[in-house]
Amino acid sequence: MLNGRIGKVHTVEVGLPSGFSDFGGTDTITKPPKELDYDTWLGPAPYAPYASARVHKNWRWHLDYGGGQLMDWIGHHADIAHWGLGKDNDGPIEISGYGEYPKTGLWNAATKFRIDTKYADGIKMVIAGGHKEVCNGTTGTKWIGDEGWIWVNRGNSLDANNKLIIRDKIKPNEIHLLKSPGHVRNFLDCVRSRKEAIAPCETAHRSATPGHLGQIAMLIGRKINFNPETEEIIGDTVASRLLGRPMRVPYHL
Repeated sequence: MLNGRIGKVHTVEVGLPSGFSDFGGTDTITKPPKELDYDTWLGPAPYAPYASARVHKNWRWHLDYGGGQLMDWIGHHADIAHWGLGKDNDGPIEISGYGEYPKTGLWNAATKFRIDTKYADGIKMVIAGGHKEVCNGTTGTKWIGDEGWIWVNRGNSLDANNKLIIRDKIKPNEIHLLKSPGHVRNFLDCVRSRKEAIAPCETAHRSATPGHLGQIAMLIGRKINFNPETEEIIGDTVASRLLGRPMRVPYHL
């Protein structure tokens, strides 16, 4: 993408999982186990009675603690999308979306969703779970340019409309990205050298930003405008309030 193999990129598709992955547990209200300090586990979130389906890995499916498959995976694939666009420290300026939410049960995050975003240079990013028209219904990241497309997934999965692109070598005078020795090794090396990691905190934050904004757009049911430089939602006080959340006493910042 950065070296122009598919021409000028105009759209990026980010395919994420949909539904819920049940890690075990029940909606039945019981006393928390003795080994769990449940009040501390809840932290600043609103008080809610203990149920095993609320904690452990299933906290992901509760909007008080997580953001469903959208926020569970956005940092993985939007990170790659931004990386391929040279937008590690950027964000969208327009965001709209819709989601399907459970009508019963303890879990309340969207099970199926689609978020459409636009960046200042006109590039569009579509983030979806449960929609076959995005990344052909698979997970991963697909860059679409005026001369073709490239798709990648976690690991070594790679595809392109022109298979020659996959075998093509990046020339010495072209853009070369850093090759990670692995997250842990890179972190330890940077602790010693004091150099910035390949995926620093700001990049992680910016990778999750389209997901957070998409979540807000889905919850309020309308398009929002965002300033990625000041990280503020423009002209919508209701949406702006959702950038944070009230904290349960005695928690505060």
